[in-house]
Amino acid sequence: MMFSTLARRSLLQNGRQQLVNNSRRTAASGPPIPASALRQWYNTFGKSNITYVSFVVVGMLVVETVYGVTTDFVWNTVNQGKTFETVDWTKFVVEDDDDDDDDDDDDEEEEEGEEGESEDDDDDE
Repeated sequence: MMFSTLARRSLLQNGRQQLVNNSRRTAASGPPIPASALRQWYNTFGKSNITYVSFVVVGMLVVETVYGVTTDFVWNTVNQGKTFETVDWTKFVVEDDDDDDDDDDDDEEEEEGEEGESEDDDDDE
């Protein structure tokens, strides 16, 4: 039992030491972006507050536009035929007699005209 506890401690300590060594190697290798590129970016955008804020705002607008166009494309691709713009509305055409509606409208106008004439006749008497 004592041996297993010592073995566990030894393994844990060796594992921690390897993690520390790996992180030191990664940090020592330098940043993933070359220093000259960072210096150029700083000289162009980072020296002045207004240029930095402009960089952030323009970058935000560009990213938002690209993101919006991409998500709209994906949405329309996935929902093809399910949205108002992509439904084939000719499948839902109902055969309706417009002539019957026109005849009914004409009949109603004639009835209104006859009622108006009978009222005019009453006024003459």
